[in-house]
Amino acid sequence: MQVWLTREVAFHPRGYYRLALTLAKQRKVSIWGRPLPSVHLRGPLAKEVHPVVWNNLTTPPLSPATVEVHYLTTSLSSWTPSLLSSSEPTFICNPSDLWRALLNRFVIWDVWEDYAQNFKYDPVYSPLQSQWRRLQWSLLYPLRWMPRGYILAEYDYASLFPLCKSCFLPNAFVAVENETPLLPNLAGQYTLYTGNITESWGTFAAVEEALKTPDRPFVIAGSLKSSLAETRLRLALQHHRAWLWIQSPFVPYPVIQNLQRYASLLYAPYEPLPHLRHKVPGKFYEAAALGIPIEYPVGKSKVWDAFWRRYRGASNAPELYWSHYEKVLIEWVGEVLDDA
Repeated sequence: MQVWLTREVAFHPRGYYRLALTLAKQRKVSIWGRPLPSVHLRGPLAKEVHPVVWNNLTTPPLSPATVEVHYLTTSLSSWTPSLLSSSEPTFICNPSDLWRALLNRFVIWDVWEDYAQNFKYDPVYSPLQSQWRRLQWSLLYPLRWMPRGYILAEYDYASLFPLCKSCFLPNAFVAVENETPLLPNLAGQYTLYTGNITESWGTFAAVEEALKTPDRPFVIAGSLKSSLAETRLRLALQHHRAWLWIQSPFVPYPVIQNLQRYASLLYAPYEPLPHLRHKVPGKFYEAAALGIPIEYPVGKSKVWDAFWRRYRGASNAPELYWSHYEKVLIEWVGEVLDDA
């Protein structure tokens, strides 16, 4: 079985730690994605990072014998004849790989976004980028009916695909590390922002909140998407006196989870945009499972409010954990492939 992350890093939180490792409990899995990029420590608190823990958390994980990780080093790596002709059951995690369903009747699509809404409303895209991505999506749109089945990361995506061929599996919490604190002298003291460095994910709103207490330790561990966002963040952090920025296009998930485990507060000031307000970001599952307070815009999304009312202080709720859904995934995949 193949899992194609293509444009994403091979050790993606959902693609690797949830999807691939679960499927590998039943069959051999080959996962294809980008190698981990470099990660840099910036700011006055960089000296507080424990070097041994840092090395352990940033080293690629040791995969089980049933998982083979393959790195795509260029955009053309996935177009080799041997990969194009593969008839193995294949999971795709990006609409750019929908063409595989034309060559392989055993394709299942793990749907992470409402792409039409994302490309239209997310301010991370310039008007030209938005138009280009929407054009690409319009060309791929007819192919969305080709896969044998769909895994939906959100209930809100149910109207986008045939329900008889779909299965809901959220970004529930999955433990990926058990290290001692990465910031041993600051455990339980720092506030934390994780996620993409973008306006819609609330990066700069989190910085503004942190600046109200410029001496309180503040940590950012987010995926950097543009040079403009990098410049804006650097300028904003000049006014804070105790900050750490773990800077990378992709921060390894074990680093993020370790930081979350020992944080005093998680910032989640998401913008209530159409492509965000009806989904439950993984940060909510992480905060509830770890028993950590989360600061988000109350009253902006009925979905966010309902989730936090239900699971705040309920870290023993089984539906918060990916292990609750593993059997569902394995059985559903078996049914889809049998039908094919």
